[in-house]
Amino acid sequence: MAGNGWERRVLPVYCYSCQSHVPPRCGHCFSCNVCVLRRDHHCTLLGQCLGYQNYRYFLCLLLHGSVALLYGCLLNAEVVLSLLQEGTAIQAVLLLVLPWLMLLMGQVNISLFIYAFVTDVCVVGFLFCTGFLLFHGLLALRGQTTKEWFEEDRQYDLGWQGNLRDVLGERWLFVWLVPFIASPLPGDGITFQTKCPRTEPLPKSRDL
Repeated sequence: MAGNGWERRVLPVYCYSCQSHVPPRCGHCFSCNVCVLRRDHHCTLLGQCLGYQNYRYFLCLLLHGSVALLYGCLLNAEVVLSLLQEGTAIQAVLLLVLPWLMLLMGQVNISLFIYAFVTDVCVVGFLFCTGFLLFHGLLALRGQTTKEWFEEDRQYDLGWQGNLRDVLGERWLFVWLVPFIASPLPGDGITFQTKCPRTEPLPKSRDL
């Protein structure tokens, strides 16, 4: 017994693709053609699966990317305001939404197009990273993978601190700032601690 949880031996599942038994929370990736420990999902942008060993780097990438893109949006705020003041309102909206179209139509010069394009990239990238950060941050706090979230499986929920420690390691407070510091993960990726079962009161005996 460790902490507030208890160890429960879960039967391994059989992977028909690998033709072998795999540990709990392990999933087969058809893109990588391998079973991944505590598999969350296959990231197309990174070109690899995210699981037990590298999930914390993915979370830090989303956090640092969101901060950097937010900084870029703030730097471009003055440029955006100047773009909105030029021409009519429809032209300003089209310049921010469809800068390529405005360039092809000859409505803007190349420098104005570059400013608008960089602004669009920063805004869209910030929304993209922030959305994924909120979703996967919620999963990390709940001790779930994406598959377990869809299945509403919360048997590995050890409380938000225990869940973050399982994902980010023993130094989970500092990993957010410096993701490459030594922060060993608890466990081995094969067996996982589960939360305490609910204890039901014993039925009262009736006096005859």
